[in-house]
Amino acid sequence: MTKILVIDNDEYSLLLISDFLAFNNFQVLTTNNSQLGLQLAREQQPNLIICELDLPEQNGYEILRQLRNEPTTATIPIWFLSFETNMATRRRALQQGADGYLTKPVNLNELLSVVNNVFSE
Repeated sequence: MTKILVIDNDEYSLLLISDFLAFNNFQVLTTNNSQLGLQLAREQQPNLIICELDLPEQNGYEILRQLRNEPTTATIPIWFLSFETNMATRRRALQQGADGYLTKPVNLNELLSVVNNVFSE
């Protein structure tokens, strides 16, 4: 089963995304903590990570940098999630090495399309 890690400090978004993905037959790991997110990524080797950009302890850019610098997690696709809708933020995320960018509130149809596209490549 395809495993997706969702890291988001917003409990509502975390629950919405995880329930939706589980309903669509994905195995979902969740955390609202960046340190635990890094640990789960290393230990569980998910097939995809969806990570809130604006986390309190370490932001998404720092999580991305750490995971890209480790051989065991360097190739895991990472999509950022944020309320930021401006193109400069989206561009920076992609330039930093994110595989994609979703805006909140999450459009569940778009999310499912993204996830399906990631796994069809």
